[in-house]
Amino acid sequence: MSIMRFNKFFSVIMLLVAAICIIQPVLSINGTVSIAYRGSGGSYIGDTIIFDGKNTVGNITFIRITGPDLPPGGVPIYDLNGNPGSGNPVEVNPDGTWRLAWYTSNIKGVEKMQTARYYFTAADLVHPEISSTTSVLMKKSEFYATLTPNPATLNEYVSLSGSAERGISYVQIDITDSAGKILHSYSSPVSASGYFNYGFHVDMQPGKYFLTVSNPAINSPLKIVLTVASSRTPLDTNITVPATSDISNPSTPVTIPVSVVTTTNPPAVSSGNGSISITSTPPGASVYLDSVLMGKTPVNLGNLNYGSHLIEIKSSGYQPYSLQASVQEGSQVTLSPVLVKSPSPIPLSPVTVLVGLFMAGMVILIRKRA
Repeated sequence: MSIMRFNKFFSVIMLLVAAICIIQPVLSINGTVSIAYRGSGGSYIGDTIIFDGKNTVGNITFIRITGPDLPPGGVPIYDLNGNPGSGNPVEVNPDGTWRLAWYTSNIKGVEKMQTARYYFTAADLVHPEISSTTSVLMKKSEFYATLTPNPATLNEYVSLSGSAERGISYVQIDITDSAGKILHSYSSPVSASGYFNYGFHVDMQPGKYFLTVSNPAINSPLKIVLTVASSRTPLDTNITVPATSDISNPSTPVTIPVSVVTTTNPPAVSSGNGSISITSTPPGASVYLDSVLMGKTPVNLGNLNYGSHLIEIKSSGYQPYSLQASVQEGSQVTLSPVLVKSPSPIPLSPVTVLVGLFMAGMVILIRKRA
């Protein structure tokens, strides 16, 4: 009888020891999570922003953003429409460091962002209470454009040129009639200096038409009235000059001066096509161009039209990588992303698992003998 009692008592002790061995790594939480922003403290929506830091708690860090018009608990930095409190995961390196490139031109719900200060929190995936926060002043990009000649006549060449503040890689140009029907849609790349120029031939009948210049990162689209006349009339150039804000003081408006040069000769139009060269780590990842599978890395995508193209790189076991690549005249775009492994449950220490299994086996054996 005493032996059976001892066996039961011993079984309880062994179960407690096994439970402690398995639970102990969870109870003993030592470490910190940090986050830093690489820059001067202000960036334009459309820029690529680098965040990095250390996580000495676990092997997955997740990052979320909060600010004006965003939930207080934060949302994923790549999906402003995501679930409150969730974030984008980043794998932690063996030395505890982590790094994330935030392509702000490729954010879902980017239209929610405005010129304001946003807060970025990095936390451990398993222990979200261990976190750190930094802030970045983000600025909404604005632009202006001129249209020459205006009025124009049927079959005449019209040039739309302007300047976008840093961070805009392309502009969408829509031509509509007075009823709002879209007659033509074009896309024009924006140079690194912010300049864009797009030309088209007028094929509309005499009347008034509207050009809307936009970009997902632009708060208010730019609208210009184009008059198509039956014959040449004195030039009436329509200029729209929106105010912009100094990134260091968003409340202070700054008017951008505009000088207009008119000409009857159309500027030279870029001819030829561009290319994008893509490699990845690891290699063999599937490459999609504007949602069409083009092959596996390394791959060279040639004969591409100038403008913005959606590039997606996918590999089993890794997080998808995507961005808008701007193909411009006289240059080849080169991409060499290092893919981040998909989040996986944090494994227990092998020693801890073996000890726990041994203890559980001993309990089973003792019970059988009893």
